[in-house]
Amino acid sequence: MEFQESVRENFIKIRSRLTDREINPGLLFIAPAVLLMLVLITYPLIETFRLSLHNLTSGGVENFVGVSKYVTLFTSNWFPNVMFNTFVWVVGGVALQLVVGFGLALLLNTKFPAKSAVRAGFLIPWVTPTIVTSIIFSWMYSPQFGIVNELLVRGGLINEGIAWLGNPDTAMFAVIVSALWKQFPFVMIMVLAGLQGMDESLHNAAKIDGAPFFARLRHITIPSLLPVLKIVLLLTVIWMFNQFVLIFTMTGGGPVGSTNVLSVKVYRLAFQQFRYGDASALSVVMIMIMLVFIFFYIRALRKRGGSI
Repeated sequence: MEFQESVRENFIKIRSRLTDREINPGLLFIAPAVLLMLVLITYPLIETFRLSLHNLTSGGVENFVGVSKYVTLFTSNWFPNVMFNTFVWVVGGVALQLVVGFGLALLLNTKFPAKSAVRAGFLIPWVTPTIVTSIIFSWMYSPQFGIVNELLVRGGLINEGIAWLGNPDTAMFAVIVSALWKQFPFVMIMVLAGLQGMDESLHNAAKIDGAPFFARLRHITIPSLLPVLKIVLLLTVIWMFNQFVLIFTMTGGGPVGSTNVLSVKVYRLAFQQFRYGDASALSVVMIMIMLVFIFFYIRALRKRGGSI
């Protein structure tokens, strides 16, 4: 009897605490969206991992094979080449985007006529749909009537048109340049925002002391922008790593597999070769790699005191 009374008293205390505690109305408003996102994200992730442990064909036959798909994946002849292509694609694209975006941000941070119009113009590539970007650059790279070859021939740099997207030696460089045009405005905007938030007194003092531009850039500008640059770097890496439409539309992973990156390989395994288990296993590998970058991104945000 005493035990039942004790349980009842504890239950009443807990219920009173819950009813007395105020619930943030904002949480109630976002709860449906959060639950929907959890369903839309969690279920595909679980299903992808499950399929990676099964041998599934287009006929719907499903056999459990354990981790054999992963063993086959890591021992495949194409895997090292795909990983290398992905590395070149990500590192090359990110490096160019950071350099160009950073340089243009420095330029736009100065005073010159029609600066607002120039800023708006630089945003055009970023707001252009990726599929449109890929079509534009495919025409520009055409060996017959592309403007790239036309300019190079008229400039005396080449004698005849180059099949930029049809040559294994130039295809990767060509698609990296198209990714540069598409994504550099994002880097530019982020760096420009960081520059405008800097303390100008440091630069003014350095100018009075006679410090040259590159000395100020190295010892003042870049150290002050490091938190912003870290976040920009991680977000750009994530974008390049996940990019599929641009590279698939322009080259389809060719020629001779020279632009066959992880995202393209997953598509080809699943929807061209109908090897759903292998495609799921490779997708899980991509997710694991991506989680590493997401971890560093979240840590960089927390160090800045920002919210996720």
